[in-house]
Amino acid sequence: MTQASLNLPEALRGALDTALRELHQRIPAIMGCVVATVDGRLVAHIIDNEADPQRIAAMIGSMVALGESIGRETRIDRSQYVVVNASNGLLYAQRVPSRRELFVVSTLARPTTNLGLVLHETRSAAEEIGQAVDGWLEQQQTRLAAAASTAEA
Repeated sequence: MTQASLNLPEALRGALDTALRELHQRIPAIMGCVVATVDGRLVAHIIDNEADPQRIAAMIGSMVALGESIGRETRIDRSQYVVVNASNGLLYAQRVPSRRELFVVSTLARPTTNLGLVLHETRSAAEEIGQAVDGWLEQQQTRLAAAASTAEA
């Protein structure tokens, strides 16, 4: 797995990498997985073809946000995910659910892949990543509270 230069805490980086690696291994027809920040910075990726993960990262946050905007504008509510179905593959992208929606995850798969399987497995990976983010945020809040109480004493 190749990592981006985004500076994440080691525990959080490990959780993201594990979720991505397991997603990539669960479906043999997956050609790649990318985690990016919502503003398009590459966090982690596994790419088996010539696709540029930096460019994918730059686009998937905007793609998910656009899907959400279209859902609201058309009064069908917030989009859950976005799928690009092309002649040589499909790309699935969704926001990582957490208290602070910091990341998006996408999966690139061969056109013969069962879309339902890709949706399910990517959603599961996104939930794992979201739980790791929430756990890290809770640790940070606990540390800040402990530091504040020590400073007051």
